[in-house]
Amino acid sequence: MAAGPLVIGVVMAVVTGLWYFLLFSLVSVAVVAVMWFQHRAASRRHGRRIRDDAERITARLDDLAPTPGRLALASRADSVDRFGMDGAPTDGPVIRWGSGTARLRVESAKEGDQWSRWSTVDLPVSSVLLPGRTTVVTGQPSTLQAMGQWLRVQLCRDAIASGRGVVMRTARGDTPWGGASQASAGTIVCWPGASARDLPTGWHRVLLCDAGRGQQPEAMAGGTPGQDDRVEADHGVASLAGLDFTALRWHGMTARTATWLLDEMGAAHRPEADRDPIRLVLPQSLMEQPGVESLRAELSPGEDPVTIDLVAHGPHLLVAGTTGSGKSELLLTLLTGLAADHPPTEVSFVLMDFKGGSSFAVLAGLPHTMSVETNLVEAESLRTFDALSAELRRREELFLAAGAADFRAYRHAHPNADLPRLVVAIDELRILVDDHPRAAALLARLAATGRSLGFHLILATQRAQGAVSPDVRSNLGTVICLRTATEQESWDLLGTADAVTIAADSPGRAYLRHGGGPPRLFQAGQFSVATGPPGLVRWTDGEPDADPAPWRDLTVRIGAEAASRALPVPAKAVMPALPEQWTPTPEDRSVLPEAAIVGLADLHHERAQRAVRWLPGRDGPVAWIGTTTGGVDAAARSVLDHLARLDPATPTFVLDGNGLSDSLRAPDSWSVLAADRATPQDLADLLERVRGHLAERHRVHFVVTSWGRWSAQRVGTGYETVEEHLATLLRDHGPEVLAAALFGARELAGGRILGLVPTRFYLPAGSTPEHRMVWPTLQRVKEVPGRAVMISPDHPAPGVAVQLTASAPDVVTEPFSSGTPRR
Repeated sequence: MAAGPLVIGVVMAVVTGLWYFLLFSLVSVAVVAVMWFQHRAASRRHGRRIRDDAERITARLDDLAPTPGRLALASRADSVDRFGMDGAPTDGPVIRWGSGTARLRVESAKEGDQWSRWSTVDLPVSSVLLPGRTTVVTGQPSTLQAMGQWLRVQLCRDAIASGRGVVMRTARGDTPWGGASQASAGTIVCWPGASARDLPTGWHRVLLCDAGRGQQPEAMAGGTPGQDDRVEADHGVASLAGLDFTALRWHGMTARTATWLLDEMGAAHRPEADRDPIRLVLPQSLMEQPGVESLRAELSPGEDPVTIDLVAHGPHLLVAGTTGSGKSELLLTLLTGLAADHPPTEVSFVLMDFKGGSSFAVLAGLPHTMSVETNLVEAESLRTFDALSAELRRREELFLAAGAADFRAYRHAHPNADLPRLVVAIDELRILVDDHPRAAALLARLAATGRSLGFHLILATQRAQGAVSPDVRSNLGTVICLRTATEQESWDLLGTADAVTIAADSPGRAYLRHGGGPPRLFQAGQFSVATGPPGLVRWTDGEPDADPAPWRDLTVRIGAEAASRALPVPAKAVMPALPEQWTPTPEDRSVLPEAAIVGLADLHHERAQRAVRWLPGRDGPVAWIGTTTGGVDAAARSVLDHLARLDPATPTFVLDGNGLSDSLRAPDSWSVLAADRATPQDLADLLERVRGHLAERHRVHFVVTSWGRWSAQRVGTGYETVEEHLATLLRDHGPEVLAAALFGARELAGGRILGLVPTRFYLPAGSTPEHRMVWPTLQRVKEVPGRAVMISPDHPAPGVAVQLTASAPDVVTEPFSSGTPRR
């Protein structure tokens, strides 16, 4: 910008002899100089802002993770929280390894490191020990000893504040600190010489590796440790949370100093809380309360007890609270109380646990529990929704036929009816709504019709915003709000900010609100003695005594009482999941020996699991569509074996595409063609014999395996294929003379002949999305070998789930539309 005008000015001055042209060119130089100085000043201001931000980050890290010196000084302070253990909990322990130099990441539109001199600062070398990850620390034995003692102090400080566990593993064994045996998350430190195998699932692990002996973390962990962070004390470098540190000055302390600090922390002040839990005891007379007019459970005893009545205060309940607030414990207390007061004919449970099964598994033994479903198998959760939809329709039809306005009127008119109030409890509602969007519509319908049909929802979530739809909220009668993470959540649920002020070490402390009434503070009772927040113990004190909630003992006692009194158990609204393998019993096979038992169907609308049967000579053609790994060959072998045992004199024609008939003892009356040896003329001769038997009205069995190897083959000297010939036979002859069974994969699913096959079994295991593009819209099922979806005239799409017969049946029971229900 300066050189161009300058050159022009010189040329003009030389040509014209007027030297004042040089003055004009010098103006451009002055402008560029001003712009350059402004740019430098702006760059310095921006750099100083980067440096200021880096200093704020350093100060924040100093507050989160103090130095050993600051902790030593804090031990002599006279303050309420001298060790800083009452702050907001983090996702994991915040550990300070020392101090060092690192370059912070700066987002810039320009490439290069022009801001490095501003963003390179001295700051605390800190990291958060996130669950399931690994930190590797290498150094000389003396270095590891000092760093390990400092690490022990920091972890125990975090254990007192958050309740996370701490385990020190040496070659001699494990030493737990605080409530490590009860904690669901924590950190395990493996000292040199200890093995890192068989560690608690989901815990963070710190591997201390002796560099002097060349110890490798892979050797300690028995393979690749999945390293996330690394501290190399001898080299003065570290890589933590994506930052690379140099000039590392690590922190450490002696064992004597660490023991002194731990003793001081054990005596540190904690917020006042009720350490002794409020006891709840089972009633003297179990399961004697009716459930027609009320459905009551006690949450907190005393002179002014806190009770929940899902009829008077409901019909639905929302329980909200952040992690560690006691939400799951309160749910178990509520459900156990309902079961202890009411017999199974008055109240039954459908429990859906979307935290992996950790909440409701202990209640599976109650006679009131119809089903416990988790989010570990998505298809099983979906079948629960289908079953609840079927139960909704069934009750609507039942009340309409009886002329009853609602559940109460029906039960008064039919006091001995097998119709309990159905409580649907869902733990972690947000995961359900996120994973199964269509479940929101069912929840809205349950919420709207629950009072009249005898349904009650108990919904639990960490955050209600976005998880509980307006349709569900409008039908909530009661809200229990435990500790919330933000003031906004408390206002949303209670209309006040009270829930955010509940102390973190007071699980079970909650506010109860009925309708639009004022919130009421209470402490939920427990059916057992709780240990309270994990406390720090000395090495010599050993493991603290544990007194876990005896939920299994409670369910066993309630179940034994129901069995001793022979209390009836209502039919399940949600049937148990289909077994992954199923074999018919001799009783099943003796009902109708001529029929083949194909599998066991899951019929939600009938609240039954029923055998599916195919009777040659009466039922129409059937197709099995899937892959070998999905079980289609096993199904073909089962059908062929049944036909061989049924009536050896019946003409049976088999187009064997994969050699299944070689393993069978085929009768002499069978005509079998193998795909690798069949010629067009052989096909023409076989089909001609089939037509001859059909012309004489003889019953014929026709089986095709591996359909894709036959469908396009030409027959005789013409141009017609096997698919066209078989389609003509199926159109011209009814099932009383022609019994056809077809087995194949994608070619069968997309073939024209499928329109002539009314009953089909689709086996999704082992199939690919490309294969399923030509399938109809089917319900989701667990993808295990032999699990199929049946489409038939009685069960159109999306069909019903069927577990195919695992072994070759001798004889079986009845056709597709009937059978003996299994309840």
